[in-house]
This record gives sequence, structure tokens and C-alpha cells, in this order.
Amino acid sequence: MSSTRPNLRKRLLTSIGGRSQGQRGAALVELAFLLPILIVMVLGIIDFGRLIHARLVVTNVSREGGSLGSRDIRVGNQLVNMLLSSAAPFNLSGDDGRIYVTKIRAGESLLDPEPYIHSRATGGKLVVPSGITGNVGDTPGGLQDPIYGRLRFRAANNTSDISEVTIVEVFYLYRTITPLPEFVQNIILPDRGGILIGSRATF
Repeated sequence: MSSTRPNLRKRLLTSIGGRSQGQRGAALVELAFLLPILIVMVLGIIDFGRLIHARLVVTNVSREGGSLGSRDIRVGNQLVNMLLSSAAPFNLSGDDGRIYVTKIRAGESLLDPEPYIHSRATGGKLVVPSGITGNVGDTPGGLQDPIYGRLRFRAANNTSDISEVTIVEVFYLYRTITPLPEFVQNIILPDRGGILIGSRATF
């Protein structure tokens, strides 16, 4: 009887110890499955936050440029250079940024009623076209209504509704700092190597 109790106690301890080791093993297996998912989530949150920040900076630069250009506080290349330097921490003056500043004036007479591009300035090295097509002196392509219509010379009023507009376009190629979003982006847009952010302001 006395020999049965130690054997019973030994079996119970062995069973408890084995169960504890089994639970630890199961926890390690679960961690091995969950850890990559957690890492992916953290990396995605980091880059998503930076992407939102870049978008806000690009939008603010275009709006500020349009406001300054429409009031002739800064014009042409002077305005472009100021905008390029105001986008920190993002470098718009390098290979990942581009700014276009286009001033369009209204038609001046019944013989020449269409608006025309008065001046253009650009900065940055990113290869991306402007949404406003044409050279200085040309009728602008890509100008949205009702802006275009308000710039046309009207016979009834012997003038146009508005005399000129300044259009500022800002582009930035956002490059991820973590590998996952870049991997996904390369699948979607393999020729870009990043996410193109653009903003256009008309004043």
C-alpha cells in the first residue's frame, strides 16, 4: 500500500510536467505564427503614417503656392524655389519631386477670346507631366471647367469673369522605409518604385 502511493504521486507529477511542457510548446508554435503577422502590421502602420504625412505636406505646399502666386507675392522661379524648400522633411528638389507653377490669363478681345498661358516655371527632377498642357502663349489644355469658361472673353460683358488664375501642381514619389509596402507597390506599379502623390491648387 505504501509503495502504491509514491508511484501514484510520481505519475501525477509526470503528467503535470508533461502537460506544462506541451502548453509551452503550443505557445511557441502560436507565437511563430503570430509574430510575422504582428511585424507586418507594425511595418504597415509606420509607412501608412508617413504616407499620410507626405500627402498633407504636398497638399499644403500646393495650396500655399497657389495663394502666394495669385497675389504676386512670389512669382515664377522665385516661387518654385521657395516651395521646394518648404516641404521638409520631404525633398521635392531631388529625383522624387516636381513642382509646376502656371499662370493663365483671360482672353483679351472678341478676336482673341480664349485664355492663354502667360508664364510657366518648374522645379524638381521627377519625370512626371503637368496636367496643364501647352507652351507660353498657347491656349491651355487640361484646364477644368468652369475655370476655363470664366477666363473666356464675353461679348455681353466686354470682358471675362476673372482676369487670371495661378495653378500650382506638386508631385512627390513616396518611397517606403519598410520592405512590405514597397514589395506590394512593386507588384502593383513595378515601373515606379514608390507611390506617386499629387496635388493641384487653383487660385
